[in-house]
Amino acid sequence: MSNSALVSYTRISPNKNSPRNHAIDTISIHCVVGQLSVETIGNVFAPSSAGCSANYGIGADGRIGMYVEEKDRSWCTSSSANDNRAITIECASDKTSPYAVNDKVYKTLINLLVDICQRNGIKALKWQGNKALIGQVDKQNMTVHRWFANKACPGDYLYNLHGQIAAEVNKRLGVSSGAAAGYTKIAGKSVATAEQMRAYIRSVNPSVPQSVIDMIPFYISEGNTEGIRGDVAFSQSCLETGNFTFKGSAVTLDQNNFCGMGVTSNGMKGNSFSTPQLGIRAQIQHLKAYATADPLVNSCIDPRFKYVSRKSAEFVEWLGQKENPNGKGWATGAKYGEKILAILKKISSTSGSAAPAPAAFTPYLVKVTATDLRIRKGPGTNTSFVRYCPPGAYTIIAESDGPGASKWGQLKSKEGWIALDYAKKI
Repeated sequence: MSNSALVSYTRISPNKNSPRNHAIDTISIHCVVGQLSVETIGNVFAPSSAGCSANYGIGADGRIGMYVEEKDRSWCTSSSANDNRAITIECASDKTSPYAVNDKVYKTLINLLVDICQRNGIKALKWQGNKALIGQVDKQNMTVHRWFANKACPGDYLYNLHGQIAAEVNKRLGVSSGAAAGYTKIAGKSVATAEQMRAYIRSVNPSVPQSVIDMIPFYISEGNTEGIRGDVAFSQSCLETGNFTFKGSAVTLDQNNFCGMGVTSNGMKGNSFSTPQLGIRAQIQHLKAYATADPLVNSCIDPRFKYVSRKSAEFVEWLGQKENPNGKGWATGAKYGEKILAILKKISSTSGSAAPAPAAFTPYLVKVTATDLRIRKGPGTNTSFVRYCPPGAYTIIAESDGPGASKWGQLKSKEGWIALDYAKKI
């Protein structure tokens, strides 16, 4: 059992079991809660009294440290069973929620995961965000600390990127995106962007709750993971909920279950979910099951699908087919697929300026006292890190929503955006 050749610093922790008692088949990504170097991470794991360790750590500068060899079990996820089968990786991160990591850490993480998978025979990373699938590596081989202990780890920033991380690693491993051959027009990457989705829904429903706007990126990330276009799923959500007014819909926003569907281990059924991301994932997996070609026809996870022929058209067209004897098919409404595509066409033709013009913005001053506030290229922790914002007074010339803060402000210099949660209005 080898170790990664990408390591630039080694300090073996005494906090381990040697050897591990299970083959490596799982990945567990953690956040350090601090923009630490690999040396400092090693100092944390060095004393026996610490009672914790990890196989690898990624410092804020993107370097990799090794603290427990791969042949040994680290003490990392509060679960002996998980630690014995997992490679555990600590990532330098911000000290506060959502515990974002910088671009260097993220890029190194992808490189390290590709290396780990290649050396340990892990053909693909699989992520469903489903705690019930722990240990079922044929369905999910990525785990998180929060599933084993009352912790936020790896933080919402990395947790919400797990699908994207798996997709990027699998692309490097040469794994298919999961889209069936012949469905290239609909399956695969989204055509409409998240910004177009935001602009569209605001234009048709000015009173749309902010929670709907916040969940839009999940359509893209979950769709990329499953190989199904997230903009198609979003269009279906708009149809099912009356553009999120929920008029005539059997589901409500607090159900996080926008199309009245869910996924269970033994089939599909209507359900509700604790977070919007899980509801969106269930919807996209439902579409994927509908889109998958013949192998599911005879052993279909939803018996209703056996009435549907899936040998020719793009899967979104199947949604509107009437091959559902005795009304047992899923799409009972006429031209269901056509309605979805009509909404998708409107979204794809929407620009960021399609939303109702906002009132003129009045610039204002804020005071920054924190020494580690980051300037981001755009409004969100998912955009590039520009530099740290020194303490002082700054003029905000625009506001925007975005992940990682309740509100983002654009600096007058137009160098970038800061999280206004960490600035005080003067």
